[in-house]
Amino acid sequence: MKKTTLIGFTLLLFSILSCGVPQAEYDKLKKENENLKKDLADCELTPSQLFDQANSYYDEANYTRSRERFQKLIAKYANSNEGKQGRKLLKEVENKLLETARANRNKTEDKNEGKDDSSQAKEEIENTDTNNKAITKMKVKYDINDDVTWYSDPSSATTNTTSYIQTYIGQREKKPWMGLSINYFSKKKWLHLERIEITVDGETFEIEEESPGEFKAANISDGKREWIDRIVKKEDLRLTEKIAASKTAKIKYVGEDDVYTKTVSKTEKKAIKNVLDAFEALGGNTD
Repeated sequence: MKKTTLIGFTLLLFSILSCGVPQAEYDKLKKENENLKKDLADCELTPSQLFDQANSYYDEANYTRSRERFQKLIAKYANSNEGKQGRKLLKEVENKLLETARANRNKTEDKNEGKDDSSQAKEEIENTDTNNKAITKMKVKYDINDDVTWYSDPSSATTNTTSYIQTYIGQREKKPWMGLSINYFSKKKWLHLERIEITVDGETFEIEEESPGEFKAANISDGKREWIDRIVKKEDLRLTEKIAASKTAKIKYVGEDDVYTKTVSKTEKKAIKNVLDAFEALGGNTD
């Protein structure tokens, strides 16, 4: 995907050169092409290469770049040996950033201004630490074929032979998206699902097909599975936030032939909350 885009940009640059396009436009496209090359190179880095880069920046006292490399390593290869080591070393890098901020404060003639700078640096590091914790709670899987990193809560269902609600995150390049999956499973009979009603502390939300065939069905493990799995938009985000914070939430699977109701468990609520926190930490939004 990236390689195709890069080739397209390169051809476009040659076309621009031959057509006498203004220099400013050429410079802009050239910079975008260079950024694509950098992103492609980053995408192909192995865990050990990212780890070595982070350590190299640390040795050079470039702690900001070191932190960025460790964060990328943890986000992309959290379960690798390098990723696990990176979590520990990231704390050292953040301590160095805080020490640097304090040293700069001491060199500043205006003590009040220096204090404000230090407080801001400390706040940034604390926010980074919170974000890292949210991300490292996730189970991470990288799909090399689609170049997508998937994040899910460790407690999320690993098979589709139960009825559940869960959220997850996908990330290709920089911008992440959140998915919502609601599953029904029975060894007895089909519901022929038409809509889903979710009641959260007395407030009812309806989930219906946005396009024909969005509700899917399949025979699996000697049972009947019916489900919906879609990218979260604003209304769905509001719903997931309410479920995560709710006292009581119930899902009613309304079918052509029957109705099935389940209560959203505490584990499911906690998992949704963890995914929401990680989504925010990764810079996600539903705009």
